[in-house]
Amino acid sequence: MLNKKYHVNLNIMMGYMLFVILTVITLMSKSYLFNIIVWIREAINSGDSGNLVLASASANIFFTVHNILLYISILLIIGQLKPLKSFSHGKNRLLFILVFLLIKGIYHRWLILPWEPLTDFLSLIFITFLMIISKEEMNLVSNIIVSIQVFFAVQWINIMPALSSLGVGAGDISVSIKIVGFYLESESILNTVGIAFLIPLLFSSIMTALLYSFHHRHIIVVEENYQKARELESMQAKVMENKIYHEINALAHDLKTPLVTIRGLNSLLLLSKDLDKLSTYSKRIESAVEKMSEMISSFLYGKSRQVIDISVLINYIRSQIPIEDESLKFEIQYEKDLPPIIVNKIRVSRAIINLIQNAIIAENTEPEKRILLKIEREEHEIVLKIIDNGIGIPPNELDDIWKIGHSTNNTSGLGLPFARQIIEENNGIIAIESQYGFGTTVIVKLPIANIEDRGQDNG
Repeated sequence: MLNKKYHVNLNIMMGYMLFVILTVITLMSKSYLFNIIVWIREAINSGDSGNLVLASASANIFFTVHNILLYISILLIIGQLKPLKSFSHGKNRLLFILVFLLIKGIYHRWLILPWEPLTDFLSLIFITFLMIISKEEMNLVSNIIVSIQVFFAVQWINIMPALSSLGVGAGDISVSIKIVGFYLESESILNTVGIAFLIPLLFSSIMTALLYSFHHRHIIVVEENYQKARELESMQAKVMENKIYHEINALAHDLKTPLVTIRGLNSLLLLSKDLDKLSTYSKRIESAVEKMSEMISSFLYGKSRQVIDISVLINYIRSQIPIEDESLKFEIQYEKDLPPIIVNKIRVSRAIINLIQNAIIAENTEPEKRILLKIEREEHEIVLKIIDNGIGIPPNELDDIWKIGHSTNNTSGLGLPFARQIIEENNGIIAIESQYGFGTTVIVKLPIANIEDRGQDNG
């Protein structure tokens, strides 16, 4: 709050300083105005209209500098560095114009300088028009750049004899230039030079205002997109945390089975006095502990691999997919005597379960939803196909299905990217074939364990 107040006070001070500088420049510019009169006289004596054009340019530069310094000082003092916001309504724009003209009139009356009120009024009206078409999106710097072009452009109408009947160019210097132009028969030259400066500069001011406006909007869009990207990343991180939490819950559920086994066998150990049974129970407990250790290792160490039979994988997957919907038919078909695969059992199982769950929640138009898990051998790979009879995926969305956050059924959009990551980490391949209106087939290819792998477990 203090910094903002200091910022405003500083710029008000700068506005007053500019006003003082303007006054000093004006008091020191008497010789400059005298040179303009000298060029006008030389044009009369030599009959050279070039001196007349030079005098016109010098006068226009002089009055443009005055207008710009006064314009900036008023912006800083009244607008407090927010000039455009001060002109959000027509009344405020009109108020600024009236304040400018009032101060300009008092100022020039005090210093006894020539003044063109109609020209200044037209300049301010055109600047206001540019602010409107730019939708108030010009900052202080761009406003000043545009204003310089407008003030300098409109100053040239003061020396155009063709506009004298409209009351333009009624000041002493402007009238003197036009009288000499009439004397030298150079009125057409003055009109041509005036138009040559007026039209290009006004057009340039319009383009500058629009470019600044477009640039400002572009910056806003970039900032909004950046903010949205940050929010999306944050959302994806939270969703990923939820996904991990879900996977941990699934692992905890899986661990309950061997824990229950251990607890039950331990109770039997306490009751039993049969040494043969004690040995059997002890072996079963050891087996359950090994199973738990395997599950934990598979979850914690993504690069660990186990040689597992397809039947073990199928049983694990089947146990994780409770079918509660009577209209859903889930079927598993697989060839006999399929060779084992070498993968991370827990992670790959979770990936396949995710794919099956995607098929379950996919939109369906038929009375009965059918999902088939088909497993077969294909050379050195085991191919799993998850086939559903849903509505399929639109062709224009097939390229986006692997992107995190993309979803066709209002889910987190992490299922497919998660599955793809896990399958590829296990040297597998995943692909999707879908025909919109006829269903989807997800194809997963996993490597067959070779003889060396079957002899040892690298987990």
